Formats: sequence, C-alpha cells, structure tokens
Amino acid sequence: MGRREEKREATRQDILTAARALILKKGYDATSVDDLALAANVAKGTFYYHFNSKDELLHALQDVVIDEFAAQARQKLDQGNSPLQVLSEFVSEMARWNEANSDLSRAVFAEKFSRFSQNAHGSHCSMEEKKRKFVGLIIELIALAQKAGEIRADVAADDLVRVILPPIMYTTATWLFNPEGSLSERLERSLTLVLEGVRPQRT
Repeated sequence: MGRREEKREATRQDILTAARALILKKGYDATSVDDLALAANVAKGTFYYHFNSKDELLHALQDVVIDEFAAQARQKLDQGNSPLQVLSEFVSEMARWNEANSDLSRAVFAEKFSRFSQNAHGSHCSMEEKKRKFVGLIIELIALAQKAGEIRADVAADDLVRVILPPIMYTTATWLFNPEGSLSERLERSLTLVLEGVRPQRT
C-alpha cells in the first residue's frame, strides 16, 4: 500500500472512529452527515468520498465490530478452545455489545428489514448472508464443531446455519425493539435450545 492509499485508509478509519463515538453519544437518527464530518474533522465531501451515505457508514461500523469479535474468536480457536464454546461465547459477546450499543444495533436491524421488505417481491431472494462476515464466521465455527464431534455432521454447515442463525437474529431483534431483561440471557437460552437439537445422535 502506497503512502496515498495509507493516508486515505487512515482518514476512513478516523471517520469510523469518530462516528462510533458520536452515534453512541447522540444516537443514530439524531446524527447527521454534517455532524459526522465535523466530529471527524473532515469536509463533507471527504465523508462522501469514503461513504456514499450514512447507511453505508452504518454497515462499515458493523463490519468493524464483527472483525473485532471474529479476531477474538479465532484467537480462542488458536488457543485450543472448543469450537462450540467459542461459538457460544461469540454470540454472548455480541449480545453484550448490542446491549451497550442498542441505538446503533437498532438502526442496523431497521435498515436491513427495510431492504429485505423492498426486495421481498423480487424474482429471487438469494442467501446473501453467506457473503457476510458474521454469518461466514458462524458457518466456520459450525464446521469446526462438526469436525470436533460436538455437532452432528450429517447435515452441511451451510444448512445448519439456517437452523442456528434465525433464533439468534429473532431474539436480538425483538430485544432491540422491546429491551426488557437481559439480551445475553435470552440468547443463551435460545442458543442452548437450538444446539441441543443439533448435537450428534447417540446410539
């Protein structure tokens, strides 16, 4: 990476860092592009050079968070931890982050639901999730847990993720829009119930 590219990437990271702090303090809906540019100490045009919209920045922030938790998960795997335990801890850590950053998480879910609704009547609704870092990591952990004999291996990881992921997403979404009790505890109960159903069959 040349010096110009390094400077460009540094500016992008500065915008993301400032945006993360500002949205946490002010809330996503109440934060404008002008606010974000001011917080990052860049011109509005510079903001739009890096991000086409506030929604695009929102997804970039989500990617940053997922990258952080994915790195932690892979470090635990490298240390020899059980893939199934790493999966459970990954979900729990994401839950705690969602609790602490509920406004940002709510905005992500609302934007995704809006985009899904717009595409619901399209000719083809592809499993785009496979390309996403969050889902990709879960598929990876499921596959590793299968190899370790912790999860049944007679069903492909790509198919099992369709069983494991919806309760996680549903539980998170319902909590974000009706935050009663602990999201971490809700997700732990949901994940435990699902994982009981995908454990290897004993004869």
